[in-house]
Amino acid sequence: MKVKRYVAPSSREAMAQVKKELGPDAVILSNRAAPGGVEILALAQDDVAGLVATPAPRPGLEERAQRERLQQQRNPVPRVLDQEASAALPLKQFAARVESGTVYGGAPASPARRAAVQAATVNKPAAGGDDVDLRGELQAMRRLVERQFASFAWGEEARRHPLRAQLMRELLAAGFSAPLGRKVSGGLPDDFSEVQARQWLKSVLARNLLCAGGSDNLVERGGVYALVGPTGVGKTTTVAKLAARCVVRFGAQKLALITTDSYRIGAQDQLRIYAKILGVAVHTVDDATGLDHALRSLSDKHLVLIDTVGMGQRDTRVAEQLAMFGERRVNRILMLNATSQMETLEDVVRAYQGTHGHGLAGAIITKLDESRRPGSALDVVMRHKLKLAFVTDGQRVPEDIRPPVAAELVTRALEGAGESPFALEDAELMLLTAAAAHG
Repeated sequence: MKVKRYVAPSSREAMAQVKKELGPDAVILSNRAAPGGVEILALAQDDVAGLVATPAPRPGLEERAQRERLQQQRNPVPRVLDQEASAALPLKQFAARVESGTVYGGAPASPARRAAVQAATVNKPAAGGDDVDLRGELQAMRRLVERQFASFAWGEEARRHPLRAQLMRELLAAGFSAPLGRKVSGGLPDDFSEVQARQWLKSVLARNLLCAGGSDNLVERGGVYALVGPTGVGKTTTVAKLAARCVVRFGAQKLALITTDSYRIGAQDQLRIYAKILGVAVHTVDDATGLDHALRSLSDKHLVLIDTVGMGQRDTRVAEQLAMFGERRVNRILMLNATSQMETLEDVVRAYQGTHGHGLAGAIITKLDESRRPGSALDVVMRHKLKLAFVTDGQRVPEDIRPPVAAELVTRALEGAGESPFALEDAELMLLTAAAAHG
């Protein structure tokens, strides 16, 4: 894409330069005041055509397209540029606006206005500064144009494939991210009915949700596991639930509990109450040396569960905790709160993945019973390819924990998505998907 810059005392003179160099079909990208008069950024019609190919209209859509054009004429899209800039316009339309005086520079700039513009730019760097500013403006303009064309392309795609747009809308309402929704809905076969499309969507999401089950279950497999994650995500309660499952399956003598949480008042007491009921001892460690000693003494246990102190994902102590566990080959299971925002969940995963040891061994989604939009947690698990070990949906020990079933979780996430009070309108959906494509 080659954007040309023209500066002249008036818009008419600048347009004459554009027409002479780029032809009468050029597109005006912006028009604003500049030292010496008016600055216009323009693009040749051939370059515009190269950015996005306009698909040929399909039979049966011409009438609908005509209705949408009439609606756009009645409710024009609001301008998003600054007050002295205009949206991308063909040269002829821009010339008409100049003649009507609706854009800056309709007449030659007066000497007083030129003097004001020059006075306002006296201290502006002369040499490389203008070039740097121009490059920055062109880059910003390029991003704007690319998003505009992406928005147009998605709008056309939605008109041609309304089922894809509907699936995208429901995925967003269920809490899934725009990038994942765009990728998934874009693969929908053209000849599917609505029933087939929904079945296809559930199967695609379920295939991408890795779930542990059977002999792959951490209780069955055994080993040393530390449950890590932010405060309030339910680590201690989940440790108790897992411990109860292990006792039922292998007996209390095959289980050991360790706590590193010496910060919260009563945290150890809570775990000790659960342990006493199960007939299991709790080992308290304060540092790496204590952890080494405890792990050596518990080497004969089938399952060792470590309850850790809750720390926010931006706490500097997270790195220390990850280093300690990584050096000792402790399997880390990340706890994800189903009620959290997607941005927060993303931060949590990135922080607790860390750079030490052998990465995360899996994840547990908690508080499913409290979440209206669990799609956000499923989305994060899918994108980071985390294996889901368990899900919890209540405070009861040991009842409210179960192995994950991908199809059930996906169905639960999508239920009621179309009835969300925050469902996007068509125009909002178009802008969001365009931003996701060029974010």
